[in-house]
Amino acid sequence: MSEYIAGVTLRRAKEEDWNKIYELYSTLSDDDLYLRYFHLYRPTVEDVKKLTNENDHITILAEYNGKIIGEGTIYNDGEFSLVVHPEFRRYGIGSMIVKSLINEGKRMGLKKIKFYTLSENMPMIKLGRKLGFKLINDEDEIYGELIVNSIQSESTYEIYA
Repeated sequence: MSEYIAGVTLRRAKEEDWNKIYELYSTLSDDDLYLRYFHLYRPTVEDVKKLTNENDHITILAEYNGKIIGEGTIYNDGEFSLVVHPEFRRYGIGSMIVKSLINEGKRMGLKKIKFYTLSENMPMIKLGRKLGFKLINDEDEIYGELIVNSIQSESTYEIYA
């Protein structure tokens, strides 16, 4: 597919977004959750509420028609995570979120952005490769790393609106 969906906006998560983020995680299959957490784990309300607390991370949301269809979080150590609603995959939502997380990492002054994924998570591996991450195969997981230069500018998260 890889066509973009008009009207998708990216923005930082707010405290009141926790319930919509929880709805997003509720749409994920056991396989999706296994790929996200490296074991079968269904996040609790408290886990999801932590995503809206920006003390050690920044969470970016993809929103479409008032519904959260993607979530990406970058932590102070440069590691990020990503989730896209099953019905909205292969439309570039993950790419949009990760590009935004890379920009956030640059603003945070990070020198590298990184992710870990299981070797069977081909969509994440392809996304990392597409965005220029150096991929390292470490037994049953893949480590992705992107060296970045920090920036000090602001940008809008309104993309493809």
